[in-house]
Amino acid sequence: MRSVIRKIRRLLFAWQRLVPARFRWYKVHSQLVLICLTGIIFLNTLFGVYLGRFDFRRRKFVFSKLVTAYSFVMATIFVAYYIWHVYEEMSTGQLSRSHTIEIYCYMNVCVCLINYVTQWEKTSQIIGFQNSVPLFEILNSMDVSLKVVTKSFTYSIIKTIACPLIEYVALSLYQRRAHPELNWTSFATARTMLPVLVANQINNCFFGGLVIADLVVHAINRKLEDLVKEANMLQTPVQMGLHKPYYRMRRFCELADGLDEMVEKYYYCAILSKGYLRFTDWSMVLSMLMNLIGITLGFYNQYMAIADHYINEEPFDFYLSIVLLVFLSVPFMELVMVARISNQTLRETRKTGDLLQQIDLQNADVRFKQVVHSFWLHVSTINYKLVPLGLLELNTNLVNSVFSSVTGFLLILIQSDLTLRFSLK
Repeated sequence: MRSVIRKIRRLLFAWQRLVPARFRWYKVHSQLVLICLTGIIFLNTLFGVYLGRFDFRRRKFVFSKLVTAYSFVMATIFVAYYIWHVYEEMSTGQLSRSHTIEIYCYMNVCVCLINYVTQWEKTSQIIGFQNSVPLFEILNSMDVSLKVVTKSFTYSIIKTIACPLIEYVALSLYQRRAHPELNWTSFATARTMLPVLVANQINNCFFGGLVIADLVVHAINRKLEDLVKEANMLQTPVQMGLHKPYYRMRRFCELADGLDEMVEKYYYCAILSKGYLRFTDWSMVLSMLMNLIGITLGFYNQYMAIADHYINEEPFDFYLSIVLLVFLSVPFMELVMVARISNQTLRETRKTGDLLQQIDLQNADVRFKQVVHSFWLHVSTINYKLVPLGLLELNTNLVNSVFSSVTGFLLILIQSDLTLRFSLK
């Protein structure tokens, strides 16, 4: 692990030479966030789901008529092409229930359509939200260890790059095996894969926001741990006998100033991460629904192939089954990653409240007591939970719920199929 961190540090130092002069004073984690944020905004604009742009002269995001025109053209071509393409494949018999991966990819066209509608309708709110977030001011004021930065950046790379790449390779192998009579090119594979990329783009934005929120709250808790130790140490009988009341009052005032800064950063982090959920809730719920349907259909088709092999003695394509299993495991892995980072952020926010309760206030300064009580009031009243559309809370229980739903649907479908098979005999 240490060798990996050293290599990453060397890459970061090499990257800093290529960073423009205006951003070189940014800390390492701020520069990484800037890179990821630039890439996400570029992809949102490229796919046509974002109608704004960044005005470098005014240094804020603004609504763009040119980008809006491009987005409308892009969305019209995208939706019209895929609706016609799916209709043509279904009418000619090229698309059937057994083509699991293709059906899953085309189902995401519905998610893309909803994403276009919801994101365009909330454009002014999204731009206002972006301009109200002091993101880099907060990040540059925090000290984050390279280990935590590496872990968070690895999560983002896996979610945004590795998962789509695995799906693309699996889709290429699946199409060449399932349709050997057709000449599948890289363009045809990319065409089938594009709805999945566009549908997951909004979810990737929310995932990146959670990674940043977890990064900030983790840094706050590290500073808070040191503050708790010092505040409790100043109230021990030994320290109270060594230091005069004026020194202790001055030191408690300095701790209160530091705690005031933490309160502001925590408030921004918790409120803004919960507020950003309302821009992505429809996309997340629909994506989970499509993943649920796609995974259930995929495993049911796997069962049908195995049943036909053992009951009807039909040939079983083991290679195609492995490729299908790899493709279906990627959406489930993405769901696990979202649930994991959500639960981790939730755990960090609760840890903040636990640390505040560990502060001994019996012999503390009055102002310090007020700041601690104010911080605790923020933590308790915010009640940090991520519940898109009020349906399912994003935590580790979400994975169990999806797994239970898939298992329940499969049992019903398999039981019905077996009943029908043996009743016919």
